[in-house]
Amino acid sequence: MRTSYKIALPALLTAGLLMSPAALSASASAVSSGSAAAMALTLDGGSCEALARRFLCEVSFSGGVAPTSVRWFVNNNHIPSFDNKRFVAIGCQPTFSYAIRAVVSDAAGASVEFRTSAICRSGNP
Repeated sequence: MRTSYKIALPALLTAGLLMSPAALSASASAVSSGSAAAMALTLDGGSCEALARRFLCEVSFSGGVAPTSVRWFVNNNHIPSFDNKRFVAIGCQPTFSYAIRAVVSDAAGASVEFRTSAICRSGNP
């Protein structure tokens, strides 16, 4: 035979088996603000290595609101063929200086930027 027990609501709250509505809303807002902070667009790094007549460049980032986009600029000229690529090979003329920039943007309008300048090398890598 089954025995049924009646447990009072305050006893369940005290035992931690139930949460009050105020505690639920406080924990929900803490989770919301935590996930918003985790979603911030962050530049993790970038580099350009000078080889013979070219630069090998990469940019890395995290977070952001999808979709994210990457736009590359060489001497302030946008290079559309490099759009949305994290790794690019940029041809160059030996002994000339180049300003290279990658702009990463997300759907929320946030953006981060990697920029560097380097002199193109000649000869073998």
